[in-house]
Amino acid sequence: MSNLKTKLKVMPVHAIIMCISALISLIGIFIPVFELFVQYNKTRVYSLLTLLTNPRVFVQLRNGSVDLNFQMFGIGVFIVTMIVSVAALTLALGFQLYSDNPKTKRWGCFSVAILLILRIAVHVYTLGNFITEKMMNDNKLNAQRLYVVQNIWGNIMVVVFALGIVAAIYGALGLQMHMKLMSYPYMAWVVIFTILPLFLILFRAFFASTGSGYQFTLDGFKTLFDPAKKVNATFYGQTLTLQENFSVFIRSLDYAAWTTIGCLILGYPLAYILADRTKKMHKTSSKLLLLFVLPMWMNTMLRTYAWRAFFGKMGVLNTFLASVGLISNPIDFLGNPVTADIITKVVMVNDFLPFMILPIYSVLVKIDSSLSQAAADLGATRTQCFTKVIFPLSLPGVISGIQMVFMPSMTFYMIPDIISEGSRTTIGNTVQSFILNESKAAQQAGNALSLLLLIFVLITMGILRNQDKEASGNGGMVL
Repeated sequence: MSNLKTKLKVMPVHAIIMCISALISLIGIFIPVFELFVQYNKTRVYSLLTLLTNPRVFVQLRNGSVDLNFQMFGIGVFIVTMIVSVAALTLALGFQLYSDNPKTKRWGCFSVAILLILRIAVHVYTLGNFITEKMMNDNKLNAQRLYVVQNIWGNIMVVVFALGIVAAIYGALGLQMHMKLMSYPYMAWVVIFTILPLFLILFRAFFASTGSGYQFTLDGFKTLFDPAKKVNATFYGQTLTLQENFSVFIRSLDYAAWTTIGCLILGYPLAYILADRTKKMHKTSSKLLLLFVLPMWMNTMLRTYAWRAFFGKMGVLNTFLASVGLISNPIDFLGNPVTADIITKVVMVNDFLPFMILPIYSVLVKIDSSLSQAAADLGATRTQCFTKVIFPLSLPGVISGIQMVFMPSMTFYMIPDIISEGSRTTIGNTVQSFILNESKAAQQAGNALSLLLLIFVLITMGILRNQDKEASGNGGMVL
């Protein structure tokens, strides 16, 4: 008995996962996971056991009835599943606990992997063949009115089986499962959904489809930088004649810069107050932080339309000004280019403000209060203490906040599009219009513009990263 306890303690991680998965495979026979729907209503929830013990279903409808009998089907899948599950659990525990031969254990893991794969196959077969064509024809129903789905417990069970298969394969290959292996799915995610799309953008920016293959071409860049496409753009009261896409870039950069500056001006004092309150009260400021994070739970489009309703001709602001007698006719705030531009920036600041507050707060709250006391003892005023100690030490949070606000707001087009009703084109709109265009040159121009944006973002992040290193190395050291 003591030898068995010792083997349980030293059992490797992959063996534990494999055994738990095999155990769930057996327990899953008794868990109701199959939901039967008749005429869009959930009629009954089945496990493999209840499918065997209570196989008949009779439902009275207004224009007839539904009579189903799963007895023969239930007997078959129950027996097969029971045999597979018992065998998987027996082999998983037997080879790991009662065998000291590594080669034998590896063969045991291989056998369990095969059985767990078979267990998933039987589960999928059960789900797919629960309702047959004959049942639907006999009861005069279609697949939309008579069907079976698996519930959340069924989904969890399949995931557990998949983890057990992976663990068993690791054991069969003679590998050891370490915590660093948990990073592999994330690495695969990054490769598939980040690196690969970026590579495709790079490829499509320089190569166009010819029907029989791909040909190197710079038509996308020519379309993007076409000197004949010029527009008169107004910036801060000055009308400039610029290349069309360059003017869009300048406008997007203007929105991003002012959004970042506005978030920093408002976010730093708020983060400072929250951090100071946390230190003085010796507890977290989760309730106050929730007030700033709560708007993020609401859809961005809904928040933007709420701002639009606030500044509209018949909106809250005009109604209030008229009620107090300040205006006689509604003011078209959104129709005026100047006020619409200001409102767009205000709304974007409101939308991105939490992304500035949170990183700054997380740094400020970790700064030791004794540093401020030491600076005061050395004769520094409160202003000098802030400018020479607190602010330099908080620069990593400030730079992180700038990165989190500037990069997304540069390509964010929903708020400018809704506030200006499409009259203000941003770089996000431009990429979208290029990609959705049927012209191959325009589609290539969209990929080229995305590539240039990526280069711009990488350069900006590189500059900010260097500033972050300098701030971390030198911040708050000189009074």
